[in-house]
Amino acid sequence: MKPLKVTALILALITVFSACSTAKEEIVPEYEPDKNSDDIDLMGYEFKIAAGASSLSLDPVPGSDVRGDKLLQRYKDTEEKYNVDITVKNSNDPKTFLAEFAADRRYADLMLQSGAGMFGGKYVQNGYCMAFSDMDIDLHSGLYGTPGALESGFFNGKYYTVNAYYWGFPTPYTMPAMWFNPRVLTNYQQANPHELIEQGEWTWDTLEKMCEEIRDTSDPNKENHVYALAYTSEPYLEFAALYSNNARIVNKGADGRLTYALNSKEALEALSFTRSLAEKQLICDGGDRQNITPFVENRRAFFLEFTHLGLSSESTSNFSYLMEEAYEWLYFPTGPSGDMDSKQRTSFSYHSVSFFAPINSDIEIQSILLPYLFQPLPGETEENWQDDFERNTFFTNESFEYFQILRDEAFYDYTGFIPYAELQSSLLDVTKGRKSASETLISLEPKMQGSLDELYNDYLD
Repeated sequence: MKPLKVTALILALITVFSACSTAKEEIVPEYEPDKNSDDIDLMGYEFKIAAGASSLSLDPVPGSDVRGDKLLQRYKDTEEKYNVDITVKNSNDPKTFLAEFAADRRYADLMLQSGAGMFGGKYVQNGYCMAFSDMDIDLHSGLYGTPGALESGFFNGKYYTVNAYYWGFPTPYTMPAMWFNPRVLTNYQQANPHELIEQGEWTWDTLEKMCEEIRDTSDPNKENHVYALAYTSEPYLEFAALYSNNARIVNKGADGRLTYALNSKEALEALSFTRSLAEKQLICDGGDRQNITPFVENRRAFFLEFTHLGLSSESTSNFSYLMEEAYEWLYFPTGPSGDMDSKQRTSFSYHSVSFFAPINSDIEIQSILLPYLFQPLPGETEENWQDDFERNTFFTNESFEYFQILRDEAFYDYTGFIPYAELQSSLLDVTKGRKSASETLISLEPKMQGSLDELYNDYLD
């Protein structure tokens, strides 16, 4: 085991001992695993969920949303079953948690936070988080997230994150999702991408031809120009090209160590492709990362962003509130080094959020509540839990199927352990012609690998 800083190790040990002593004071009686769950009385324990900006999803206004009402009912059922009080807080600040911890107070039992913030700030490495794999729960049962979601919290042999998979919200922060505007494709006599996928013809070459045929700059007003696709202030297009060509930012070896992986043929092909589209003026600069107006106003055929942008439950600035006509889901076309059958074209990434458990929560209470709390909501099953969601959110069955692919096949890209802003700007520099692809991918390696070592590899046993 490579040595941790002495202060960090001591702090972690103090944290664990403090948590244990706090737990014994707060929970009476102690959890007995063989006891019938109907007989467990948690004596009014306040189970706190620090949700922050996602509090609207996790603490919905009664009567405003069917699934929100079901979640509120689950809270009520859990409270009555185990004699607990579930509280959702509209803050989730790790620094506040540390201040509360220093004062021997429990800030939360679950914190909805980005992995980048928790690992980048070394909260996990320094012992401030409890591993869900140390709890008495079946972590791989499906209740707690997909394999990619669980991998986003895997660190030094333990799992530190979970997602309430069957709740369906907050939406998995996978990236990039892709949508198409059927009206624009019809206006320019283009094939439906869903059909192209079925025919094995959804490739980069096909997309490039669409870009050629859709590009319409005849109007004197540039605001009215039509393009198939745009690059934006964040490199969703670049990530999509990388992942669809079997390129990865980081690789995890058999020994568990992380290595920088963008200095590859597949990555070079991907960035050369995006640069070529821009150089030929087949795509345009879309400006702000969420400038969806051209797509909504039928001046873009495709759009790339985070998954939640296409779902109504997350924000009134999303497609469902702005589009007057249909929009459809799909994934990015296959590159020359990609696998047509591979569905891993989106990732849990830097901004992805999951539940973390502060170390001074009670591990026994977590083990009791999570298996009940996270199961399908009242009236739903593992088979039909998405039925209402599908009917009320998607225009076609095909779109719902592609949403499921984006969500369930997403892998973890480990960008929480690298200087992400520098990676983003570098990828955009290539597309905009400021730097060459080969030069950029090679020059990034020392800093990226150094960060992977500092935040991850140096902590491995």
